Amino acid sequence: MNQTETKDNSSKTKKFIAKLLEGYFHFRKNLPTDGYIQENRTTRQIQDDLSEMYYVSLEDIANYMLEHEYGTLTEPDGRLVWAIWRKI
Repeated sequence: MNQTETKDNSSKTKKFIAKLLEGYFHFRKNLPTDGYIQENRTTRQIQDDLSEMYYVSLEDIANYMLEHEYGTLTEPDGRLVWAIWRKI
């Protein structure tokens, strides 16, 4: 595989990961919204949800969350989670 093919594959992979994340968050918001319930998730839980489709790194997920202004919360057990609201 030459350098051009490697760049093309890398670009296609990045686009596919972006589409997966967009699809996953299509019915999810970063702030409380009428008609949505709170569904906090860790980065690893999001990764597990997506794993049946494709491997998405924790870094890719965290970057997406930060770029889309998702905040974090501390659960009663002390775990840090992303604050997510999902359409019901």
